[in-house]
Amino acid sequence: MSQIPSRPKLPYRLCIIGNNAKSVAAATALAYFGHPVHVLALSDSSAEHIKRYVFDKPLCQQWHKSIDDGSIIYEALRKTGRIIQAVTNDEFDGYWLFLDQMPEAEQSEVLQMLNHTDIHVILSGVVELGRIHDISVGIASTHVFYMPFTFLDEASIFTATIKPKLLMVGEKSPNTARENPIIATFLAHSQQQQVHSIMVIEFARSSMMNIVASKLSLINEMARLADACQVDMLEVVEVLKLDSRIGTGFLHPSWGYGGSTLQKEVDFLKSSLASRYVSNKLVHEVDRINTDQKELIFRKLWCHFDSDITGKTVVIWGAGYKSGTGRTKNSAIHHILPLLWAYDVRTIIYDKLARTELETLYPNDSRLKFTDDAYQDLNVADALIIINWSDDKSPDIDLLSKASVPIFDAKNLLTKSNIQSLEGFYTGIGRGFM
Repeated sequence: MSQIPSRPKLPYRLCIIGNNAKSVAAATALAYFGHPVHVLALSDSSAEHIKRYVFDKPLCQQWHKSIDDGSIIYEALRKTGRIIQAVTNDEFDGYWLFLDQMPEAEQSEVLQMLNHTDIHVILSGVVELGRIHDISVGIASTHVFYMPFTFLDEASIFTATIKPKLLMVGEKSPNTARENPIIATFLAHSQQQQVHSIMVIEFARSSMMNIVASKLSLINEMARLADACQVDMLEVVEVLKLDSRIGTGFLHPSWGYGGSTLQKEVDFLKSSLASRYVSNKLVHEVDRINTDQKELIFRKLWCHFDSDITGKTVVIWGAGYKSGTGRTKNSAIHHILPLLWAYDVRTIIYDKLARTELETLYPNDSRLKFTDDAYQDLNVADALIIINWSDDKSPDIDLLSKASVPIFDAKNLLTKSNIQSLEGFYTGIGRGFM
């Protein structure tokens, strides 16, 4: 069993246990704030662990800096018994456990090891509604906290974590959260804070995320109607933003929502409602609309060519589930590619951030080609589909016009003035063009 590298005893010694981007963000944020941390994760090395997030430059830069200066000590978690060793030897004052991507059996095993009265436990993750509360009840310590990452609204998870716009913290015992140095640090760096019971924070998390999902699905339904009525939904959105009751976020019509968080939140709420015999028709409809929305741009392309798309070449801009990410979980790309390939369509993807993940998901697939230039293959393409755009510069409208390729904009990337300057066919989501 490998030994922990020696270091001076700190006022508060924290061990982060997790294998996802949020655990890396927590570690790098704390190092940035001046709190050294110890990270236990499944990768063999710190370099291998950060490879998965190479598209997030601020996160990677802070990780490498913190590893180099010793403010983050990384250790491969090869056996859960390593946690027993840490607890027995009193190596840490607190443990921050990230439940995402950890099987429930392993969760239970780790939590049992942390079941001591004098240990502080912070929990994070998107799990079934009420599960965090149940976990906290089963832990002997009164110092159990829940910190959901509902504040991730920027391309870089690190940037969002060091300055949360709204930080919610659940506490098992009243008036204990602000006594915890780690929680107190994050509260001090957040714009807004809310500390409450764990169950209230769980419900708040679920409600927030499902309202966001519902809002996106509703705006996409309205966008379909706008297409039919020849109304530009983006102009409607500008009016909606003036109403403070509605807010300004999550009003952009597009191919729907992706990533793992919103989909898990919707699925967990459906399950929670059904298990308690409460109607879940609304949540089911939100999910149905979002799934169908991911295929809408393909149907527009299919109709434009009067179903004659066999053997054509399509360039696709973007594959990530949002701008600035290399992650493609639940992105429209995974719906569109199989539909195109069913007609033997040759696909060329421009997405420097998501390329590595796509090459792993679709290895040695002759139907899929990648390009490092957004425009070089447009002269041989029969159509351009836009799913996302992560470049710093906006698309070059002159080059698009020169290519004169039909554009199917599932992201509504192009502005009205862009569209008016184009040579050739264009359609988006709710832009007033069927």
